[in-house]
Amino acid sequence: MQPLPRYWATVRRTVSFPQTKEYALTIHGASDISVQEAQRDAEQRMERLIAAGGPEQLRRSGLEYYPLRRLPEELLEEVRSPDGALVAAITRNRYGVAVLNTDAVLISDVDLVAPSPQDVVTAGGGLLSRLFGGGRGAELGEQERDPDAFGLRSPGRRGEHHARTLALIDDFTARHPELGVRTYRTRNGFRLIITGTGAGPASQRARELMGQVHSDELYMILCRVHDTYRARLTPKPWRIEVDRFEDLGTRTAADEVHRAWVERYRKASSEVAVCRLLASTGPAPSAVEQQIIDLHDRAVRAESGLRLA
Repeated sequence: MQPLPRYWATVRRTVSFPQTKEYALTIHGASDISVQEAQRDAEQRMERLIAAGGPEQLRRSGLEYYPLRRLPEELLEEVRSPDGALVAAITRNRYGVAVLNTDAVLISDVDLVAPSPQDVVTAGGGLLSRLFGGGRGAELGEQERDPDAFGLRSPGRRGEHHARTLALIDDFTARHPELGVRTYRTRNGFRLIITGTGAGPASQRARELMGQVHSDELYMILCRVHDTYRARLTPKPWRIEVDRFEDLGTRTAADEVHRAWVERYRKASSEVAVCRLLASTGPAPSAVEQQIIDLHDRAVRAESGLRLA
């Protein structure tokens, strides 16, 4: 994979476009070389956005403003294979969690969703149509999402939603026996690590596979923007009663306030996990894929049995 940026810069402008409203635009630039190069990158991105006619014109053209807004993330660690190739990197995102970035395995999150009334009575079609009726349905309430509050044996809607989503995943694995699929329970749904795809994060193949398990559309865009699959490795701060990292107004590890926040967050994270491993099917992963899986499982405490956050 390509190295992730070490330096960031931000350009902000308020611009009026013909026949559209005034926009306060924010563009981030990145560089592996220097802050000055990152500044130039941000300015060039801004000029391209203005020349394209702004966000509204991009949307009318079927393009996205989002890819031009890649957000700054602190680079925490680079991960290399035994032969020295860069296979993953760990960054800290805007609200403080550690994120795995890699193109070595396909990673997809699957949110728990409840079927709409129309979905329940929809007849015909394949398994996905029977389960979801072609739509994502209504999201579950927080209590119903709690993985420690329900599962396959739970009564009523709670167990049904869990079982329905697992059925979706089981159908995917049955239709792709050539792929290795590791299924994890997250607090709000499931995470899949899929090996053997050979699909780059920005590829149509990746989009098709993630679409089959109803991966979030914004997540798929994010994968294309960063050209890596992404997986949260540490808990969301508000779930462990820690203030949000973004409120600190700093993204530099040299800052004392930054270091103090990281220490509070590290201590509060010690008694929770991010994922719980449920199943592993299909062919064995390659050596590099296994390296990424091992890193992921250690970080998320996949077999610890701890509360998910």
